[in-house]
Amino acid sequence: MGRPFILHYDEIPDDDCINCCICGTRVGFIGDLHATSILSWVFHNVFNVEVPEDKRYHQVEEDGRIVADTYCIKCGNLLGWKVIAIVKPSMFIREGVFIIRLSQIGPNNEDEGANEQVPNDEQGGTNE
Repeated sequence: MGRPFILHYDEIPDDDCINCCICGTRVGFIGDLHATSILSWVFHNVFNVEVPEDKRYHQVEEDGRIVADTYCIKCGNLLGWKVIAIVKPSMFIREGVFIIRLSQIGPNNEDEGANEQVPNDEQGGTNE
């Protein structure tokens, strides 16, 4: 297997993207969002992720579907799962979709000054 590379979509606004909460790497587009729940989102397509083919990373869920762990390609953070096989497909959950945990995605953290704090204006005085 070759060296993984990160896809950059500079022409897409940050507000339209889903990012890894650890490293800020873009992993999906809001437009590919298929369904939502309280704890996760279902996507048709994601990118900059790794889905290991090794069966050790596959799990059988209670409803009989088989899912594979899905990791951020840059930092290795477990983002969610890809549905490999399913006994009873639904309108939202079927083979090939990605279930991404909301706790593992967040705002874009790639900007250098994103965590800078602005000093307070300490001139004293009162509001007039």
